[in-house]
Amino acid sequence: MTPVYEEPNDETLELDDEVLEPIETLNRDESRRALHALLFVSDRPVSADRLAESLGDVDREVVVNLLSELREELESKALPYILREIAGGYQLTTKPEFGAHIRRFLQVKKNNRLSKAVLETLAIIAYKQPVTRAEVEAIRGVSVSHTFEILQERRLIKVSGVAETPGRPKLYRTTDEFLIHFGIKSLKELPSMQEIREMG
Repeated sequence: MTPVYEEPNDETLELDDEVLEPIETLNRDESRRALHALLFVSDRPVSADRLAESLGDVDREVVVNLLSELREELESKALPYILREIAGGYQLTTKPEFGAHIRRFLQVKKNNRLSKAVLETLAIIAYKQPVTRAEVEAIRGVSVSHTFEILQERRLIKVSGVAETPGRPKLYRTTDEFLIHFGIKSLKELPSMQEIREMG
């Protein structure tokens, strides 16, 4: 018996294919509010490209301009959060003055903070990357095995390859999580060695 071909209906298409929900074209003010909503629900920095796609494939430069307008709008209001450019994306973050209250609310213990030794090791990696563990130990003058474990557990550093030296030791560099943790857009925002000496 010859099988009968049936035209697929809308219901079948929706089941078979991943269909994105259609969205209306928004005006400038509506687009800015939509961006606010998207950033509000995200717990990670979101790239301008991803935001442009979410608005219905809006031009990236338009989105960057809208984000700038949104940042100014938020700064003009007495809100407990601001819009920041972090780790190659955009994120709403609470203002620093509420940090202690938020840590208490989330029950973040003081021992969850990075120790001085861990911060020193992380600083060496940030400025010398990519770098081997042996190179960091040579600078610090002590073993850094434990601090490397902590930094990897916190996802602040990662293996980025191997060195072209005997034994081919692993090379380490900072991650996007590092940028998020310190609230910076890129490694270019790290203070220069000269600035650090002047601060000391």
